[in-house]
Amino acid sequence: MRPILITLYIAVSLFACYAQNIGLNFFRLQPGDSAPITFRADRPFVFDQAKAFGGKRNMALSQYVPLYIFSPEEVDAGRKEVTDLIGMLSAPTRAGRMDAGALAEYVKKKFAISLTPNGAARLIKYPGLQNLLEGMLDIENSILRRMILEEPRPLLGKATAEVRYPQPMGTVSYPTTRFLTLKQARDLLRRQARKIFWQVEPKVLGEVIEIVSATLAPNLIYDQKENERRIEEIIQRYPSKVIHYHSGQVLVPARKTITEEDVLLLNANREVEQRDFFSSVSWVALAIIILTVLYDEALSKVSGRRRGGVLSHYVHFSVLIVSLLIFEAILFLTPWPIYFLPIALVPLALVLLGQSKGAAAPTTLMAAILGALITGRNIHSLAYFTIGGITALLASGKIRKKSQLLLPSAAAGAICGVMAISFGLDLQGLWQAMPIRLDVNTFMLDLHGFALAHDAGWALAGGLVSAPLALVLLPVLEFVLGASSTFQIGAWTNLEHPLLKDLLSKAPGTYQHTMSVANIAQAAGEAIGANVPLLRAGIYFHDIGKMTAPAYFTENQRGGVNPHDKLEPAESAKIIIDHVNKGLRMGRKAKLPKKILDFIPQHHGTLVLEYFWNKAKNSSPEAHPAEKDFRYSGPKPQSKETAILMIADAVEAASRTLPERSRAAVEALVRYIIEKRVDDGQFDECDLKLEELARVRVALVDAVSAAFHSRVMYPWQEDTGSVDHLADDKN
Repeated sequence: MRPILITLYIAVSLFACYAQNIGLNFFRLQPGDSAPITFRADRPFVFDQAKAFGGKRNMALSQYVPLYIFSPEEVDAGRKEVTDLIGMLSAPTRAGRMDAGALAEYVKKKFAISLTPNGAARLIKYPGLQNLLEGMLDIENSILRRMILEEPRPLLGKATAEVRYPQPMGTVSYPTTRFLTLKQARDLLRRQARKIFWQVEPKVLGEVIEIVSATLAPNLIYDQKENERRIEEIIQRYPSKVIHYHSGQVLVPARKTITEEDVLLLNANREVEQRDFFSSVSWVALAIIILTVLYDEALSKVSGRRRGGVLSHYVHFSVLIVSLLIFEAILFLTPWPIYFLPIALVPLALVLLGQSKGAAAPTTLMAAILGALITGRNIHSLAYFTIGGITALLASGKIRKKSQLLLPSAAAGAICGVMAISFGLDLQGLWQAMPIRLDVNTFMLDLHGFALAHDAGWALAGGLVSAPLALVLLPVLEFVLGASSTFQIGAWTNLEHPLLKDLLSKAPGTYQHTMSVANIAQAAGEAIGANVPLLRAGIYFHDIGKMTAPAYFTENQRGGVNPHDKLEPAESAKIIIDHVNKGLRMGRKAKLPKKILDFIPQHHGTLVLEYFWNKAKNSSPEAHPAEKDFRYSGPKPQSKETAILMIADAVEAASRTLPERSRAAVEALVRYIIEKRVDDGQFDECDLKLEELARVRVALVDAVSAAFHSRVMYPWQEDTGSVDHLADDKN
């Protein structure tokens, strides 16, 4: 089982480290697609937008359609000037018709054209001047049907342009070939005039063309505000900033509609990842394999369950795998920062599943390493997850109620919040923003402080959510792993359980023995930091098998006939030993958790029933009984709790036979029982150390001595020297 579990763990861990890389290559996203997962930066990288968007920005700008506003006011004003000139020439004055000097002065004032005296005289003398001007006005009107603009640069390289007319016509798009510059319009006027009025004297025609062309004006105005907005929109669509992304930062959140910018950003991230992809996979895979082997070895050393501790490894590896899947779900399906990852979930789940802090420590460290590997592979992530997880582990004391989970989760969240602030703290910025430097840096510091508070808030939330998440996962883990949580074990300490009520009615002596063992064993368990609720629950059910034949056990005989007197030693041994198997069957039928069932066979281990074995050996000189027929089948204690029960069970029973109940006598008895079991190798398969055995011995001596305390005699006892009136005494 363990090799399969370890292989599965390595595979899941390696997949989690490169799941996004797989996703980037599997999902070839295009603009308009919906992001299937949240894509994050696996490592710090710089996204040069100018480099990524440069070509597309230039193309978009080249395809940008400029907008002009149709404005005929200046054109109408120019044509009116020509019409007024025609009227001036046709209207008589007091001195007769307009002379050359007046014409030259009028043309200079109205058209900014300087006519020579001879040129003005030629125009005055030309008999068809009025008709010529009217014909030129017709040519001008035909040209003005085209779109005329003054500045040609906005149209360079463009295929179309837009013209906004007054309503209801609105905006109309035209090919740029239909647009004329003012210079082109005047050149066209000259060509058409010379073509139509070829018979007119060239000098006269030239002077008229100059006058009329001076009235030509653009009928289109470049919409500066709207065109700047359109250009800015393109620039915003294709920005040119240099953005620094840190490990774990969201690039594209899940379910976002992919834009062109997102595609380029993901491509840039993919390029960074692919530069050293194979070397990265090599060292990450090797690191995971080595760390897993070392972790498995450390777990074996700490838990002390190398020969039969599959459950412990199964629990720890399974919690790691489930937690890793939860981390990946948060990273892939939400846009939340990596600070929200509930790293305290691992130690809390293990503590609730009854694992010791010593065994949970390497698992918490392993979870922190995995958290760092899947969020960016940097020292900041490793420190963040390690300190957060260890804080939760150290703060999780004896959890008996669900509300007691709040302290370790809040402690982890608070510590992680402080670390999140420290990672983003800019000491140089703080110095620059001191009161003596109240400038723009102060405002920047305020923004920076807001960002730090934001990160710290997510870190605190990640710690706080660990507790309810552990409670939600606990029933699932119990069901899948076949393990029992602290809360579930606590439920089995209820003395109203039907098995315990049956034990009280069918084997009252065994029931009282059980309660006495539980009391003295609790003191021993507390002395070495054992799981006391589990210890008490296991003790309550460890002798339930005696209910099937209570009379064969001394505590239930009450001075009556001993049925073993009529049996052979081997038969007696079989009956005594069989209470273990019967107890297991009864426990399984009652669906006792495995952790409690373990107390039934392990509290006797592989001990020998010395009384009946010696009786068999001494029954006759020829008797050679096999020791295996008088030895329990085990297994030996696999945990501190079952080892404590083995000792306390024997101490409680043997202490009742002490002729002298002094502390010295009790201490000698306890020491003898412990040493005998140590010599027999009964504690070889559990993690009970010699110094812990010493503390167990002292605690048991104190507990048994307290149970044997003396009381002051009542007056009636001194007078009568008997206990005949005890039944009448209310106390």
